[in-house]
Amino acid sequence: MIEPLQDIMRQWGMEPASMETLLLHPNVTKVKAEGKTFYLKRREYSSIENRMEELYLTSYLINNHLKVETPILTSSHLPYVKEGEQLYSFYEALEGMPLKEFSIDSLTKAGTNLSTLHLILKEYQCHNEVKGWEIERHVREWVNELNSESIGRRGQVILSKMRGWGTSFECLPHQIVHSDYNPGNILMQGGEVSGIIDFERILTAPRITDIGYFLAGMLKRIPAEKKDHSIKGIRFFIQGYGKHEPLTAGERRMLPAIVILFLLQHAFFYFQQGYSEASSSCMDFIEEMIESAYFHEVFQYEKEKLE
Repeated sequence: MIEPLQDIMRQWGMEPASMETLLLHPNVTKVKAEGKTFYLKRREYSSIENRMEELYLTSYLINNHLKVETPILTSSHLPYVKEGEQLYSFYEALEGMPLKEFSIDSLTKAGTNLSTLHLILKEYQCHNEVKGWEIERHVREWVNELNSESIGRRGQVILSKMRGWGTSFECLPHQIVHSDYNPGNILMQGGEVSGIIDFERILTAPRITDIGYFLAGMLKRIPAEKKDHSIKGIRFFIQGYGKHEPLTAGERRMLPAIVILFLLQHAFFYFQQGYSEASSSCMDFIEEMIESAYFHEVFQYEKEKLE
């Protein structure tokens, strides 16, 4: 696999000293060249329009003083290489390590960083059509596919309890969002956010969709015995986010539903990957949260703080 990638690398005028495909991310190859570290990424579910839009958007963010991963141009001045049916983009590694410790400080700063990102993206004008983030459709597809399994039936019960959320969600203002704002894509250095990576799948959605996606990604990683403590971490993230532009009352009401929908997707994914115990644990947690007044009250923290 590495040898064909070396041929691709020559379109960026590079002769790599070493190349290593990442075990946990087989679409990503770590490249050492010219004394620097780079990443060659196979964009499996992308298009030429997506590759161009990523270049325009990340260049815009950099011009607005955000440190983000942006594709390097080839010798033909393109942000991608097309090899057969596959598209590849190439990036210089940013400084920092992925967010791993969910502390008061790190969660607050991650929230503030996302708020800054959203404020800048709010003014961004797309060059190509960008799809909407259809989170309800994705969840219902999982439920229908798993309707003969216990987890599918449990998912259907949860969705029935959340009936009507979609109308309110669609009424919220939509804008460009990252759509993969998770701890692995948030780089930290010296206790500060040093960069954001992976703008492969930018979409349009209410800004709370990015928030819910991050919070669900945080919650799913926490052991069951620490779930109560981790729910409190939501407050720190939202507090950080609110430093620039506080959530509206409508956004606060909708956010618990968004978190639960993304956790459902994680539970279904675990099940399909054969991790039935992790899937069942995630479903138990979701069912506890949907009935928990405390979980919903956590999202009112910002309102209480302002009052």
